[in-house]
Amino acid sequence: MTVGVALPLPVNQLYHYRVPPALVAAARVGCRVRVPLQNRTVVGVITEHGEPPDLNVTLRPIRAVLDKKPAVSASLLLLTRWIANYYVCAWGEVLRTALPSGHARHRRPKKERFLRPTSAFATAHGLKDVLEQLRGSKEKAIIRACLQYIAAGEPIPRKAQLLSEAAASSATARRLVAKGICEESEIEVLRRPDYGPLPSTPSRPPPFNKSQKAARTQLNAALEKQSFTTFLLHGVTGSGKTEVYLAALETTLRQNRSAIVLVPEISLTPQTVQRFRARFGDQIAVLHSRMSHGERYDAWRLLRSGQCTVAIGPRSAVLAPVAKLGLIVVDEEHDTSYKQYDPAPRYHARDVAVMRAKMSDAVCILGTATPSLESLYNARTGKYTLLSMKERVPVPGRRAALLPEIDLVDLRYARREQSFRGALSEQLRESIEARLKRQEQVILLQNRRGYAPIWECQSCGWLPECTDCSVTLTYHKAQTALRCHYCGQTRRLPSTCPDCAARDFDRLGTGTQRVQEELKEYFPHARVLRMDLDTTYRKDAHYTILDKFGRGEADILVGTQMVAKGLDFSRVTLVGVVSADVGMGLPDFRAEEHAAQLLMQVSGRAGRHTLRGEVLLQTRRPDHPIFAYVQQHDYIGFALALLEARDQLFYPPYGRMVNIEARGPQEKRTREIAMRWRDVATRQLPSQLKMLGPEPAFIARVKTKWRFHIMIKAPRVYPGLSDWLRQVQRDFGAVPSGYRIAISVDVIGSF
Repeated sequence: MTVGVALPLPVNQLYHYRVPPALVAAARVGCRVRVPLQNRTVVGVITEHGEPPDLNVTLRPIRAVLDKKPAVSASLLLLTRWIANYYVCAWGEVLRTALPSGHARHRRPKKERFLRPTSAFATAHGLKDVLEQLRGSKEKAIIRACLQYIAAGEPIPRKAQLLSEAAASSATARRLVAKGICEESEIEVLRRPDYGPLPSTPSRPPPFNKSQKAARTQLNAALEKQSFTTFLLHGVTGSGKTEVYLAALETTLRQNRSAIVLVPEISLTPQTVQRFRARFGDQIAVLHSRMSHGERYDAWRLLRSGQCTVAIGPRSAVLAPVAKLGLIVVDEEHDTSYKQYDPAPRYHARDVAVMRAKMSDAVCILGTATPSLESLYNARTGKYTLLSMKERVPVPGRRAALLPEIDLVDLRYARREQSFRGALSEQLRESIEARLKRQEQVILLQNRRGYAPIWECQSCGWLPECTDCSVTLTYHKAQTALRCHYCGQTRRLPSTCPDCAARDFDRLGTGTQRVQEELKEYFPHARVLRMDLDTTYRKDAHYTILDKFGRGEADILVGTQMVAKGLDFSRVTLVGVVSADVGMGLPDFRAEEHAAQLLMQVSGRAGRHTLRGEVLLQTRRPDHPIFAYVQQHDYIGFALALLEARDQLFYPPYGRMVNIEARGPQEKRTREIAMRWRDVATRQLPSQLKMLGPEPAFIARVKTKWRFHIMIKAPRVYPGLSDWLRQVQRDFGAVPSGYRIAISVDVIGSF
C-alpha cells in the first residue's frame, strides 16, 4: 500500500511513501503521519491512496500514524485543495494552517491528578467524623481544606493545589489513600482561555426593530432550506448586527448543525466570545494565535469531536474542523486583516468563507457598517443578497439610538490661533473635560503607536534609520529608545548627532504614547488606558484592557485601529480622532476606502445606548471630500463614487490584481530576479492580462531583504489565471538560495 502525503513545504507536489503492514489499517486519508524527508523527519497529511507517478522509484516507509481518526475531514481536504489552487501555493502549506499550532509534536491532552474524599466520606458530616479520628496534623489540614471547598459548594481542586493549601506532602496524601479516606485519580483537564464565568442563565434576545426582524426572516428562510446563500448584512454602527448573528446561530444549532464566526482582530475576540457564551454557553470554542499551543489544541479537538459546535476567532478560524457546517459569519467583512500576507497561504478569509459555505450548502453572512467595494459590487450585481439595517437599535426612552454628531477640528486654524504644539486641540480637550465631569467615557484613536514617529536633528536634519529596513526609527519614550516597527530593531537614543555632533533633537509627530502622556498632563485625575501593539503583546492583554474599561475602571481609552471597530460600551459618548489624515496619502488605490472605513467605524463607538454621542475629527485637510460623506454617515454614497473611479481604471472589483514579490539580501540581484520573472511571464502573457513593473516596493527593504513588485491586472473572471501562474513558476525554475518569489492573489493594496 502506498500513500500520497502533503508536506508543509513550498513545493507543488505530493510525496509518496510505502505503508508498512502494521500501519495499513491506521493510514487513512486525512490522518497525520511522520515521514522521512532526506535526512530529517517531518509531519504531513495523507491526501490519497495510490501509486506515485513514477513507478521506478523506491519508496521509503512512513514511520508513524499520529491520529486514530483523521485530523482533516474530507470536506476540509477539498477546501484546502481549492485554496492551494486558487492562491497558487502548496497544498501542504494550507493544511499546516488548518491544523493546530504545535501539531507536529503530536500534542496530547493535558491530565492532572486529583485527591478527593471517597464516597463514604465525601459529605461535610463524614469529613468532620474523620477529623475527630485523625491524629496527624497534616492529614487534618488536608481534610479541613476539603471541608472548606464543600462548604463553599465548589469542586475539590487538583491535588497539587490542595496539598499547597494544606502545606502537606504527597506522603501525607498517600496515607489518606491507604486508610480509604481519600482516593487519587487522573482526569483530563481542558486548557481554555479565561473569558470570565458563564452567567447562571442564558441571555435572552432583546426586542427586534423592523429591519432586524426583516433580516432575521430572510436568514431563517435560507437556513431552513439548508442551501448555499451569501448575505451582505449592511447595518450602521449600533444597528444590532450581532443580535442578528445570534438569532441565525440559534436557528443553526436547532438544526444540529455547526457554525463559524470570524472576527477581524484578536482585540475583538473577548467581547464577541462573552456575548456568544452568554447565549450558548460551552458550545463555543475559541481559536486564535495568542492562545497557548495547548489551549489551541484542546479547542481544535473539541470542535473536531463535536463537543463544541461554534468556532470563534480571527482569520484562521475559517479552517476550523467543524462538521455539518450550517452557518459562517464574517463580522467586519471589509477589514484588511482577513487577508494573509506572509507566510503562505496568502488567502483572504472572507472569500474562503464564502467558498466553504458553498461547498457545505451553508449560509454565509458578511456583516459590516462599511462594506468592502468587492462585497458591495457583488450585492449590486445579485451575487450576494443585500440586507440593510439603517437605524440603530431602540433604547429605553427613544425609538432608536441616534447616530453621533461628527464635527471637524481644523488643525491649521487651531494651531495658528491657539499656539499649541501638542496632540489635542482646545476643542477636543474641552469635550473630554465635559465627559469626565459627567462620568462618561472617551475613546481616542491615533493610528500610530510609539511616542513620536520622527526623531530629527534640528541642526542638519539627520534622521535615525533602521539598518535592516528602509524606514526611520520611531521614538518610544517609555523605553527611552528608538524602535523599528517592521523588524523590531531597538537602538539607544543618540546623545549627539552622528552627522554634525549637535545635541539639538526634536520629536516630530504623534503616537499613542504621546497622546497618553498629554492626557495625563491635562487631566491628572483621569484614568487612562492605552491599547496598541506595545500594550497587548502579552497573552490575554486585550481581554484585561477591555474588561477594565467596560467595568468603568478607566475614563479614557487611547489606541490604534484596535479601538475603532466592534467595541460596544454604553458610557462612551465622545470619540476623538487625533489625526484623521493618517493613511489618506499612501500610494495605494485603496487608501481612501480604508480611511473612510476607519473613520466611520470609530465614529460608531460613540452614543450607542441612551447617551448621545459626539465625534471630533482633527484634520489638516478639512476640505477633503471624504469628510463630507463621513459627517453625513453616508458610506454607501462614498463607496459608489469610488466604484465609478475604479471602473475607469480597471481596478478591483472590476478586475483582479496579483502581486509578485521578489525578495532577497542583495538589491541588484533581487531586481535581476524580478526582471527575469517578468521576462519569462512576458513570453507567454495572455492578451487578457496586463503586467506592470518590476518596481521597488513602497518600503524597499524589510528585515534585511530587498523587495521588488510586479503587478498583474486580470479580468474579473479569468479561470486560467492560476494555471498560467503555475506555468510561469515551472518555466522560471528554482529561485537562488536566500531569495524567493511570493505570489499574492487578489492583493489588498497596490505598490
